This record gives sequence, C-alpha cells and structure tokens, in this order.
Amino acid sequence: MRMRQCSSKISELESKQRLVGQDSKKLLLSQKVYHKLSNITEKIKIKKKYSLEKSILLGMNSLMHKSDFIEKVSIEIYEDYLDINLIDKSGNKIDKESLSKGEQQLYATSILKSLVEESGINFPIFVDSPLQKFDKQHSENIIRRFYPSISKQVVLFPLMEKELTFEEFKLMESNITSIHRIINTEGNSKIEKIKNINLLFE
Repeated sequence: MRMRQCSSKISELESKQRLVGQDSKKLLLSQKVYHKLSNITEKIKIKKKYSLEKSILLGMNSLMHKSDFIEKVSIEIYEDYLDINLIDKSGNKIDKESLSKGEQQLYATSILKSLVEESGINFPIFVDSPLQKFDKQHSENIIRRFYPSISKQVVLFPLMEKELTFEEFKLMESNITSIHRIINTEGNSKIEKIKNINLLFE
C-alpha cells in the first residue's frame, strides 16, 4: 500500500515538474515575443518621428513667407507626449513664444496637417476663425496650399469680412461645394443654405 502511495506521489511530482517546465518554456517564449514586439514598436516610433519632423518642416516652410526661417524640426519622444523643437540655421532652438500670432497659427496648422497625413485617416476637419491671425500673404498660402489638401472634407467657420474677405473667398471658391450661414435670432440659431454669394458680403 505504501509502495503504491509512493509511486503515485512520485508520478504526481513528475507531472507537476513537467508542467513547470512547460510553463517556463512558455514564459521564455512570451518574453522573446514581447522583446521583439517592443523592438518593432520602437522602430515604428522612430520612423514616424522622422517622417513627422520632415512633414512639419515642409509644411511650415511652404506656408510661411520667410525664406528658410526654420532649418530643422526635432521631435523628442517621451512616454506619453511629444516635444517639438524648431531649429534655426545656427542650430539654435527657436522660442515658440517669440513667434508672432500668425506664425504660431501656422505652426499649429502645420502640425495638424502633418498629423492628418501621418495618421492615414481621412477624417473631416473643422476650422473656427480660419484666417483671423494671418496677414494677406499668409492667408493666400493657407487658402491655396493648406485647405484644399488637408482632407477631403474641410468645414470653415469664418465671420464674413472680418475673417474672410471677398477676395479671399474668390481664391477658394473653386474648392467650395456648399455654403451655409448660421443665423442667430434672440438666442436661437438656425442654419440656412446660401445660393446667392453676394448675400454673404453685403
């Protein structure tokens, strides 16, 4: 009887040892897979980082009227955020607070355009006060180069004549498919489709 119990105990221990051995192999395999995935993820991050740097630089230099104002864009990746640095010809970081309001808006616009391009997702873009902080030349660059290419559907919310002049409207007219006006009366708003463009600039 004791012999049978001992054999059973030995068999049970051997079975547990085999399971432990199998679990150890699974653990080692899981660790290898994890490290490989981590390496792949890191390579993708670095690839996207360089691609985003290039895209922001091209975007800013195409929209700004200052020639070669920004020599390089450098992105530092942290655990849960990115830090974007603008570098001048001398290799110095440009203080983004020193940029004019219009240049800051162009910087934000370039980041938005780059993120949309890098995401590969063609989602609609909504822009409030689209040209408010731009001078005439910057506005023209934005109208010609930015709005027509950023997405298939772009919705602008300008105040007529304050944030969009008739001349600026004519520049983008060929890309416009529909125009609506938001009318506010005694605290109630309604949306009205516009057929006669002249009504917008009365």
